[in-house]
Amino acid sequence: MNRLDILGIAAHPDDVELSCAGTFLAAKRSGKRTGILDLTLGELSTRGTLETRAQETAEASRILELDYRANLQFSDGNIPVDEDSIHAVIRQIRATRPSIVFCPHFSERHPDHEAAAELTHRAAFYSGLAKIETLGEDGKPQEPYRPLLVLHFMQTYVFEPKIIMDVTNVFDDRLRCVQAYGSQFGRGARGAALETNERETFLTQKGFYEWIEARARHYGMQIGAQFGEPFWCQGTPGVTNIFDIVTKRIA
Repeated sequence: MNRLDILGIAAHPDDVELSCAGTFLAAKRSGKRTGILDLTLGELSTRGTLETRAQETAEASRILELDYRANLQFSDGNIPVDEDSIHAVIRQIRATRPSIVFCPHFSERHPDHEAAAELTHRAAFYSGLAKIETLGEDGKPQEPYRPLLVLHFMQTYVFEPKIIMDVTNVFDDRLRCVQAYGSQFGRGARGAALETNERETFLTQKGFYEWIEARARHYGMQIGAQFGEPFWCQGTPGVTNIFDIVTKRIA
């Protein structure tokens, strides 16, 4: 497997799309290799079936132009954080060798998101330890590898970001990635209701798309862009060119 530049690790299919699809699209269009590792199939979702979710994930992956996507099929609603699950994620990290890993924040509305954050935190560190041995799909021992940076994306709860990514140029396609999951969000472009008899949920409430856009505008404005995506990380990120952090066009 060719290595990735960025790997998103998410509890459910659609988590990355909801939270940071713009960053993935921008990275891909700058020539980077991108991938997503979903931990569950989302089988506890109130709406949709496993078949429709699989179709929607395939469509979202196409829009994102992903180089790689996999699913560990852990139990939805009960993502384990134990030796077996940590080793499963380590195998994925060592196989794809991403420079940057994206995952949920530690404090979130959905317990699965918090479990995914802790699982990623442990696996990203332990994947660099040579004495933790894993085998690849070819049955050969994997080399230890630790990502250079783990970034936590924002879902329901807010945090003070350490990095905000300008996603203005890809924001329309970023919304298309979300809209690909029609069974989950039940609304079309700009929140137009779709014909469905399924139960209304937190994700299908009126104004959901407006909320996504408002958040993106809020964080974009902080860096002088139209739309932005916020991230948090442990430690302090740095740059090699000080002008890389200048995104504002008006002082």
